[in-house]
Amino acid sequence: MEPQKDLLKQLWPFFLSFFAITFLGIAVTQYYGRDELHLFFNLNFNYPFFDLFFKHYTDIATNIVLISTVVFIIWKKNLRHLLYLSWVFLTGSLAGNIIKRTFFVDGVRPAYYFQNQNINIHLVEGVESQIPYTFPSGHTLLAVILCFYFCLQTKNRGLQFLLSFLMILVAVGRVYLSKHFVIDTVGGTFIGLFFSVFGYYFIWESKHEILNRKILPLKFKKG
Repeated sequence: MEPQKDLLKQLWPFFLSFFAITFLGIAVTQYYGRDELHLFFNLNFNYPFFDLFFKHYTDIATNIVLISTVVFIIWKKNLRHLLYLSWVFLTGSLAGNIIKRTFFVDGVRPAYYFQNQNINIHLVEGVESQIPYTFPSGHTLLAVILCFYFCLQTKNRGLQFLLSFLMILVAVGRVYLSKHFVIDTVGGTFIGLFFSVFGYYFIWESKHEILNRKILPLKFKKG
């Protein structure tokens, strides 16, 4: 797909979903408090189906999808796609890790945090509990980047809403698994959005002809 000028008009279902869920996340955190919100969500909304679903979904929807997308881009797309997604992912992930390890180095994950307070919470069997670096959520950051990129590929508003819903499920899953607090996922979404939009204007919208070159220009002949 060729670069588009009016980003907000092109991706309004994504932006509507993004700001609705982030506003809700900030609002309920402010209302309940970080700890109380997590306990309320964790103790009242755990079901065997969601245990199984979220145990696998958040990794599949981020890491596996990212790898599959990069392979597909190399096979079928041009340098614009590869450079955009690679740059946004690398810079966004780097920024997220710097923030984690510099400003929030003492922040611990919910499972460990509540364990230290002798509060029993629902943990999904088979999901490894992590201790440090809870803010921001790296999985949510990546989900936003992937959703933004995929929404750029279609003008179908229904599909953009569906992709945005799948993005939101990643954030929900990270909280459900007690890998992050709600506010951690909010932080991840804003970092992901910042680098996605920044990359859009500086790479996706770039006029350099070299970006339109195929990555694998040679085609195999039949027979």
